[in-house]
Amino acid sequence: MTDRYKRHLLSDTKTCFRYLQAGFGVIVVTFLIGLLVLAVPPLEQPYDVLVMPALFVGLGLLLFSVGTHLHIMHLNVLEMRADEGGDH
Repeated sequence: MTDRYKRHLLSDTKTCFRYLQAGFGVIVVTFLIGLLVLAVPPLEQPYDVLVMPALFVGLGLLLFSVGTHLHIMHLNVLEMRADEGGDH
């Protein structure tokens, strides 16, 4: 059972780390642009429009990466139990 999920859903186990990096990157870039807005006040209007969607995307990517990581860990536990001959 776990082989099918690993092959079809999680073919690349580095997926969660990439999404984690992307989500954290979006949040850091949004913060750095916020610092730029402090220096250049005319950019405040577009920043106010874009900050909330950017943070939602960043946090969504972080949440997706954590969920993917937990899913991989669960599949590893199932695989270890199957190797021991345990009951699922």
